[in-house]
Amino acid sequence: MKRVLVSVKSVQRDMNGEDTVVELISPGSFYEKNGVQYVRYEESSVTGLDGVKTTIKIYPDSIVLMRTGAVNMRHQYIRGQEREAIYETPYGDMHMAVKTHELTMNFPEKGTSAEDGLVGFVHLGYDISIQGEWQFYNQLDIHVREDKEHGHERNPETRN
Repeated sequence: MKRVLVSVKSVQRDMNGEDTVVELISPGSFYEKNGVQYVRYEESSVTGLDGVKTTIKIYPDSIVLMRTGAVNMRHQYIRGQEREAIYETPYGDMHMAVKTHELTMNFPEKGTSAEDGLVGFVHLGYDISIQGEWQFYNQLDIHVREDKEHGHERNPETRN
């Protein structure tokens, strides 16, 4: 397991063309298990998801974004496809559909870092509809950099 810093920039564009930008940098972890790469980090009050843990599973042609805590969700993003999901909140469940328009990712084998410490990145663009009605377009840029201050740690979960 490698300790990393996860930088997330989210741009939401509503039906009036107004953008809301949220940026977060959070300590996290990166590891590979059974050919799948994982990025884990905690959300904060900046994103409105304080105390929520986010896990990104990186596959060759898709990613799965999972959140657990005050809200629970699991979305799979595959370019050109629409996927349904349930977003569980303390106020009730929302049925959502996510149509992925953009998906670019680059996480080199075995999580090697570039000279600037970049472990990998994800660029994701998708439409969200709730209860069948379009809500907004969201764009996520996630950069995972090696945490040079804290380095590696063992995790019994990954047996590395």
